Amino acid sequence: MLEPSKVAEQTGYHRPSKAQRARAAGLKDDSTFKDEDYPAPLVLPNDELDSDPKYPLQSVTEWQNLLTPKILPYKRKKIYVAGPPGFTKDCPPLQKIQWPHRHPLPPNYKHVLEYLAAFYTGFEVIELPKETLCFDKWSNAEDPKPSESFVALNTTKESIRIRKRPMPKNGRGFQLNLNDMLDAAIAVLPSDALALLLLMDFDMYEDDDDESGCGRAYGYSHVCIVSSFRYNPAFDKGIELDREHVWPASHCAKYVQAQVNKFIEPSETGPVSKAHTPLQPSKPLARAMQAHLIANPSPTSMWLERVCRTASHELGHCLGMDHCMYYACIMQGSNSIPEDLRQPPYLCPIDNAKLDTLIADIMRMVVGLLGFRLGWKRGWIMEMMA
Repeated sequence: MLEPSKVAEQTGYHRPSKAQRARAAGLKDDSTFKDEDYPAPLVLPNDELDSDPKYPLQSVTEWQNLLTPKILPYKRKKIYVAGPPGFTKDCPPLQKIQWPHRHPLPPNYKHVLEYLAAFYTGFEVIELPKETLCFDKWSNAEDPKPSESFVALNTTKESIRIRKRPMPKNGRGFQLNLNDMLDAAIAVLPSDALALLLLMDFDMYEDDDDESGCGRAYGYSHVCIVSSFRYNPAFDKGIELDREHVWPASHCAKYVQAQVNKFIEPSETGPVSKAHTPLQPSKPLARAMQAHLIANPSPTSMWLERVCRTASHELGHCLGMDHCMYYACIMQGSNSIPEDLRQPPYLCPIDNAKLDTLIADIMRMVVGLLGFRLGWKRGWIMEMMA
């Protein structure tokens, strides 16, 4: 299914026409904008577009207005990736993640860095020195005992207080406040950085009303953070994640209709549209579907894929890209992890045009991803590059 679901008609989402999409990409000719190649957003019940169908569009021209040395220092070419911080010897044991032996370990951040170096080919994607950030106990002069509500994140110059709270719903462990973590990222942002990504294995939350958070970007501050915790495949059953219908099978017409029917009675879908022949996917999309059907990725591979998706999305915000309203795209907004995984891992033509402006040669990204594919000859990367 290459068009939005019936939910779009009810919720008020109106996809821009092909001509409007071409103009948004900075082109006058829309002949290369084939809907068979790039599907529309699905707009399923409770998706981001279902909740906010009038979110502002961002064309290439509107994005270019952000290209100022202060807002987007585009002449810089270095993207830093910080792996999960280490621990001092004084850090309480409670603040160390202990993954059950029956679960795979979180993805190695170096593999995420390798993927991002391929996705953002044209930039220098490098590791932030490991000793830059380190967890420690938090205490102060008035109360020297280690705090139960805070943990310290040490930089080479200061100790930053990070809020900590118990896991919601009587869960095991605790969560760290992502806004505090992003403040720490700003504190260690190198002067030559276009962006800095902080990777975390801890669960995170944004505010008191928030249950959890997987990723967030302070785009104008050039920093973002991604937590691998909630992407653990061991949690899939609890969030009712349908692995058979992640991208590209998320666009299966029967699956889409089944999701719509759970929330909308057939009589509520509005007037019957004129009959038309559904678009058929192009050969690349068909090959992606074939790769998905035969793939049998390991939990480790699935976990890595999920973190790589969100990392590339959040870094996109640091490059000035807003949530995409034109296509199914890695830059779409998302309300949930299942929605994350229904979206494609690539940039749409409009966001590709933005990135092309920065790196000058989008084909270098394709070559880079093909190189990464050779190192991961299974599962998700095969579907992405089919």
